[in-house]
Amino acid sequence: MPRTRQEVAKEVYAAFLEAEEAAEKSAAAVARFTAILVEARGRAKLPPAVGTDVFVLLGRCTASALDARHHIVSAHPLLDQIAKEWNITGYGPDKEQVPNQPFVGATTPLRVVG
Repeated sequence: MPRTRQEVAKEVYAAFLEAEEAAEKSAAAVARFTAILVEARGRAKLPPAVGTDVFVLLGRCTASALDARHHIVSAHPLLDQIAKEWNITGYGPDKEQVPNQPFVGATTPLRVVG
Protein backbone atom coordinates (compact mmCIF):
# COMPACT_ATOMS: atom_id res chain seq x y z
CA MET A 1 0.00 0.00 0.00
CA PRO A 2 1.40 3.46 -0.86
CA ARG A 3 2.82 5.37 2.08
CA THR A 4 2.76 8.93 0.75
CA ARG A 5 0.66 11.14 -1.47
CA GLN A 6 3.58 11.39 -3.91
CA GLU A 7 3.59 7.59 -4.25
CA VAL A 8 -0.16 7.70 -4.85
CA ALA A 9 0.37 10.40 -7.50
CA LYS A 10 2.90 8.16 -9.29
CA GLU A 11 0.41 5.29 -9.28
CA VAL A 12 -2.45 7.50 -10.50
CA TYR A 13 -0.26 9.01 -13.24
CA ALA A 14 0.81 5.57 -14.48
CA ALA A 15 -2.81 4.37 -14.64
CA PHE A 16 -3.94 7.58 -16.35
CA LEU A 17 -1.16 7.34 -18.93
CA GLU A 18 -2.14 3.74 -19.65
CA ALA A 19 -5.79 4.75 -20.14
CA GLU A 20 -4.80 7.71 -22.31
CA GLU A 21 -2.62 5.51 -24.53
CA ALA A 22 -5.40 2.91 -24.79
CA ALA A 23 -7.86 5.60 -25.92
CA GLU A 24 -5.37 6.78 -28.54
CA LYS A 25 -4.74 3.25 -29.82
CA SER A 26 -8.45 2.45 -29.87
CA ALA A 27 -9.26 5.47 -32.03
CA ALA A 28 -6.42 4.65 -34.41
CA ALA A 29 -7.33 0.96 -34.61
CA VAL A 30 -10.99 1.58 -35.44
CA ALA A 31 -10.10 4.19 -38.07
CA ARG A 32 -7.45 1.89 -39.57
CA PHE A 33 -9.90 -1.03 -39.69
CA THR A 34 -12.50 1.14 -41.40
CA ALA A 35 -10.01 2.28 -44.03
CA ILE A 36 -8.85 -1.28 -44.68
CA LEU A 37 -12.44 -2.46 -45.07
CA VAL A 38 -13.26 0.33 -47.54
CA GLU A 39 -10.15 -0.45 -49.58
CA ALA A 40 -10.89 -4.20 -49.49
CA ARG A 41 -14.37 -3.59 -50.88
CA GLY A 42 -12.82 -1.64 -53.74
CA ARG A 43 -10.20 -4.30 -54.47
CA ALA A 44 -12.96 -6.94 -54.46
CA LYS A 45 -14.75 -4.79 -57.08
CA LEU A 46 -17.96 -4.75 -55.08
CA PRO A 47 -20.61 -2.10 -55.74
CA PRO A 48 -20.35 1.05 -53.59
CA ALA A 49 -23.62 0.23 -51.81
CA VAL A 50 -22.19 -3.00 -50.37
CA GLY A 51 -21.26 -2.54 -46.74
CA THR A 52 -22.89 0.84 -46.29
CA ASP A 53 -24.48 -0.12 -42.97
CA VAL A 54 -21.22 -1.37 -41.52
CA PHE A 55 -19.39 1.77 -42.68
CA VAL A 56 -21.97 3.95 -40.95
CA LEU A 57 -21.56 1.87 -37.79
CA LEU A 58 -17.76 2.03 -37.98
CA GLY A 59 -17.98 5.79 -38.51
CA ARG A 60 -19.91 6.03 -35.25
CA CYS A 61 -17.35 3.76 -33.55
CA THR A 62 -14.52 5.98 -34.76
CA ALA A 63 -16.30 9.11 -33.56
CA SER A 64 -16.96 7.49 -30.18
CA ALA A 65 -13.32 6.42 -29.84
CA LEU A 66 -12.14 9.94 -30.69
CA ASP A 67 -14.67 11.37 -28.25
CA ALA A 68 -13.35 9.06 -25.51
CA ARG A 69 -9.82 10.20 -26.28
CA HIS A 70 -10.92 13.84 -26.07
CA HIS A 71 -12.56 13.25 -22.70
CA ILE A 72 -9.55 11.57 -21.14
CA VAL A 73 -7.25 14.32 -22.39
CA SER A 74 -9.69 16.86 -20.96
CA ALA A 75 -9.24 15.24 -17.56
CA HIS A 76 -5.71 16.69 -17.27
CA PRO A 77 -6.73 20.00 -15.64
CA LEU A 78 -9.10 18.20 -13.27
CA LEU A 79 -6.29 15.91 -12.16
CA ASP A 80 -4.09 18.96 -11.70
CA GLN A 81 -6.73 20.36 -9.35
CA ILE A 82 -6.71 17.14 -7.33
CA ALA A 83 -2.91 17.36 -7.10
CA LYS A 84 -3.24 20.91 -5.72
CA GLU A 85 -5.83 19.79 -3.19
CA TRP A 86 -3.51 16.97 -2.08
CA ASN A 87 -0.67 19.48 -1.90
CA ILE A 88 1.60 17.50 -4.20
CA THR A 89 3.54 18.56 -7.25
CA GLY A 90 2.13 17.65 -10.62
CA TYR A 91 3.29 14.49 -12.28
CA GLY A 92 4.20 13.80 -15.87
CA PRO A 93 6.03 15.43 -18.75
CA ASP A 94 3.10 17.58 -19.88
CA LYS A 95 2.61 19.79 -16.84
CA GLU A 96 3.18 22.99 -18.84
CA GLN A 97 1.00 21.97 -21.78
CA VAL A 98 -2.64 22.89 -22.16
CA PRO A 99 -4.69 19.93 -23.45
CA ASN A 100 -6.69 20.36 -26.65
CA GLN A 101 -5.18 23.75 -27.47
CA PRO A 102 -2.91 23.08 -30.46
CA PHE A 103 -0.09 25.47 -31.26
CA VAL A 104 -0.33 27.35 -27.96
CA GLY A 105 3.45 27.62 -27.97
CA ALA A 106 3.72 28.85 -31.55
CA THR A 107 5.44 32.20 -31.91
CA THR A 108 4.55 32.78 -35.56
CA PRO A 109 1.29 32.11 -37.40
CA LEU A 110 1.04 29.30 -39.92
CA ARG A 111 1.33 30.36 -43.53
CA VAL A 112 0.94 28.68 -46.88
CA VAL A 113 4.11 28.30 -48.91
CA GLY A 114 4.30 27.28 -52.50
